[in-house]
Formats: sequence, C-alpha cells, structure tokens
Amino acid sequence: MQLQDSFIPRLRRLFMPDRKFIIALLIVSFPLFPILAAESLPLLKAKVGDPVLQDLMGGCSLRCAFFWETLAGSSDATLRPAPELCDDDAMSSWISRTAGPGEKIEFRLPKKLPKECRDTPFYGVSIADGVIRSLGEFHGYARVKTMTLLVDSKPVARLHLNDTWRWQDFHFPDIYLNQGDVITLSIDELYPGKDSQQPGITEVVLQGAH
Repeated sequence: MQLQDSFIPRLRRLFMPDRKFIIALLIVSFPLFPILAAESLPLLKAKVGDPVLQDLMGGCSLRCAFFWETLAGSSDATLRPAPELCDDDAMSSWISRTAGPGEKIEFRLPKKLPKECRDTPFYGVSIADGVIRSLGEFHGYARVKTMTLLVDSKPVARLHLNDTWRWQDFHFPDIYLNQGDVITLSIDELYPGKDSQQPGITEVVLQGAH
C-alpha cells in the first residue's frame, strides 16, 4: 500500500505537465494564433481587369442598396474617416499615416436599414491598389500585397493582390448583411515602395445588392 501511494504521484508528475509549464506554453504560443488562423482561411487570388480610368469609375455595387461610413487606422483608437477610398475618383487615394502593414479599413453599415435592405447579399470586392495618379507615385508608395477580409470581426478569406494599377476583383459565396454590420479589410503584407512604406489604395468597391 505504501509503495502504491508513493508510486502513483510520481507517475502523475512524470506524464502530466506542470500547470506553470502549460501557462508558459500558452503565453509563448499566443502570438502565433492569428497567424495559424489566417493560414487556415481560403486564399483568393485577384482577377485582373481593366486599367483604373476615370471614365470607368462608378457603376453598380453594394451602394445600390445602402451607403456606409469608411474609416481607416492602425487601431480602433486611430480610426479616421477615409472617404477617398469610395469616392469614384481615380485621382484621389487613401494613404496610410503609418508605414508598414497592420492598417485596417472598416466599412460600417448604417445602424438602421429599411426592411427591404436587410439580408442584402455581399459577394465581392474590387480594388484599385496603390496611388495611381502617376507611375512615379504608384512605385513610390507601398502597395497592398495581401489583406484579410472580415465581417463583424469574423475572418472570411485572405485576398492576394497583384502588383498592378489595374482593377483587381475578388468573389466569394454570398454573405448576407444587416444593419450595423462592419466589413473590415486588414492589411497583412505589402509590396515595398521606392520612397515610402506607407501603403496607398485608390479605390475599394464592395460588390453586392443585385
């Protein structure tokens, strides 16, 4: 009986990790969780289309159902209005206030929508990447290489962009939007700029409604 009483605790100590060890392992692994989550998302590659020309701006989009507020920043505390991202103007561009990836862009839907605008399908994003006012500015500023698409903080997919000044289209299964929803594009990787590592984007078009 005494042998059993001393032997079993030793086995437990041998095969069961110490609580402090488990906590330390979780702390060390925690920064990897977003990376592992991102790797498990579907990776959507852009369909490259027409050049970004003023004559081709506008047209049908999710705005046929409702408008939204566009904000950008490196954190919730630094989010600021970024209307130039959705202004149908090929000569205006949003440029991050900070260098490097990490910036996020939020599209906040109205908190109240008429009944007929609820459960509106959202199924694509078209992006005019970089500052395209001139070839020098396009190469001068950083451009987005990969972004994560989220709806109400839930990751949907990773978007891989080509390094081009043409339109880039992404499509995915219908997501049904409702009042108060938030669509987020989180910038993960960049194509480096010659003069600035602040990323720029000329236009983002949310596709849906029809």
